[in-house]
Amino acid sequence: MPVATASQLYATLGFTLPPARMDHDESIYLTWEEGRTKPLERLRIPVSNLRGELDMPEQERVDPKEQLGKRGFAVLKHESVSLGGLGTGEGTAKYLDETADLLKRIIGCDRVIAWNSVVRKNTTDTKEKIINKQQAPEKGFVPTSRVQPTAGLAHVDQNAEWGFELCGKAIGKPAGEFKRVQIINLWRPLHGKSRPVTNAPLFMLDPTTLSPQDLGTHASQFGSGYDIHHSPSQRWAYIRHQMPDEAILLKCYDTDQGKGGEVLWCAHGAGKVDGDGLAEEGEEERPRESVEVRLVAVWE
Repeated sequence: MPVATASQLYATLGFTLPPARMDHDESIYLTWEEGRTKPLERLRIPVSNLRGELDMPEQERVDPKEQLGKRGFAVLKHESVSLGGLGTGEGTAKYLDETADLLKRIIGCDRVIAWNSVVRKNTTDTKEKIINKQQAPEKGFVPTSRVQPTAGLAHVDQNAEWGFELCGKAIGKPAGEFKRVQIINLWRPLHGKSRPVTNAPLFMLDPTTLSPQDLGTHASQFGSGYDIHHSPSQRWAYIRHQMPDEAILLKCYDTDQGKGGEVLWCAHGAGKVDGDGLAEEGEEERPRESVEVRLVAVWE
């Protein structure tokens, strides 16, 4: 079982340098080139532990839909019946369907499309695999066959232009033809009670604490996304010793673009918490392994 801890801890996260601290024009990063990345810095910052939100009685927890609207991410309890099947095509399809159904129930949209999935592992020999830009929802892919490293930079997966384009590709029609479309990811650890996440957990930024000058844009092999420059006003949080029955929803794009006062998206990234290991003396820390499903929610 996860260990109860104080809510305030410290962690090291990766951030891009702001333009004022670069010795070159940042516009070069608006075009993707393999192997080229923005200059980074790793900073030790205060973070909040969300363990208390998950461990409180169910009737006292904030509804995940409300969490998404107010802070761009949600933490929730959910026991998957399909997680163990990710090593096969059939098992992966069942997990994607289960995940899409869960999101549909939570946010009340008309349908959810599973765009793709990725398994990540925090080991030094897990290298980034370059893949072709996706043109339609992924079918028949087994995510354990192409394990990616953890994403150690604070980021948002899509900017507004790429988010709109991705939604259209997922649906098969321009996203503007629908009442509303969102991209929401569901992230969870892969392993059970003996292996909670103790290294490279996922951190989420409260977007209401982000200043416009803290936001950068970069191109990837897929499209464009946002990267984050650090400032002291930012508030970051994570789930200490997260388990597979504890999921995180991450809002990445919304065609409503802030209507009704909802936040636009949630920046996130993997980091390292001070003294967060559970390994016995003489043992190596077990690497974090996780699965993330990118989902497109549609209101007809």
